[in-house]
Amino acid sequence: MSRDNSKCKLTRITVCTDDFAGWLPLQTNLALKGIVGIKAFSEIADLMDRPGDAKHYRNISETYIKKWQDYGMSRDGTHAKLAYDWYGSWTTLYSLYADAVLCFHPTITNSSSLSEQPDYVSGNDQAQRPLSPSKHSSGREPITEDFIPDKIYNLQSDWYSTVMQKYGLPLDSRHLYTKSDWEFEAAAVANKKVRSEILDRVALWLNETVTDRPFTDLYVTEGDGGFPGPWFFARPVVGGHFAFLTLERACGGSGGK
Repeated sequence: MSRDNSKCKLTRITVCTDDFAGWLPLQTNLALKGIVGIKAFSEIADLMDRPGDAKHYRNISETYIKKWQDYGMSRDGTHAKLAYDWYGSWTTLYSLYADAVLCFHPTITNSSSLSEQPDYVSGNDQAQRPLSPSKHSSGREPITEDFIPDKIYNLQSDWYSTVMQKYGLPLDSRHLYTKSDWEFEAAAVANKKVRSEILDRVALWLNETVTDRPFTDLYVTEGDGGFPGPWFFARPVVGGHFAFLTLERACGGSGGK
């Protein structure tokens, strides 16, 4: 690595797990993950009784999420782009899952939504208990409004139907392969029809693939469902396959805390 500090900083900022698919700055999905992280930091500050920090980072996250919608969504408003400056591209927006599982999207996770919108999740017995059952230490009421607008979830669900392949949902518009862990996270927050479609196609792949290795997190969604390389199999990331179960038990069925 270069000793030039500016280059090192640039490298640390832009190199990421997704770069196995090719180095790319300004990735829409990863930017969303960072913004959700800032939102999470504001919630942690609330729990630590640091209202000043909580307000500071909450304001940043709310400002950023509005900008993200301007930068990250396609011009026709139908889907998220792979990168801010890559028009005509699309991506699996799996970072929506972080928004939901951290209880920032009560449209999915609160008790009324569980009964009114079973398209997303089912079952809430033995749910995970929120850290603060009634209100934050700073006195702020629990989250009742979606951090990421619900229309983003709905648009992505509709888009996934249009780009689905024989064996599932590709990672993005560059390749026909997918990452099954991220595919499951995207499916967990998609509507019921799309979620079932993704699961059915993954099941079809498991039954038909020529791959004889342990359940991989990387496979091709067309052709013979082959295996792009010798490195992606039996990896811990397949814990993402349990995304549905985790979301069903998160947030105590009462919205974000």
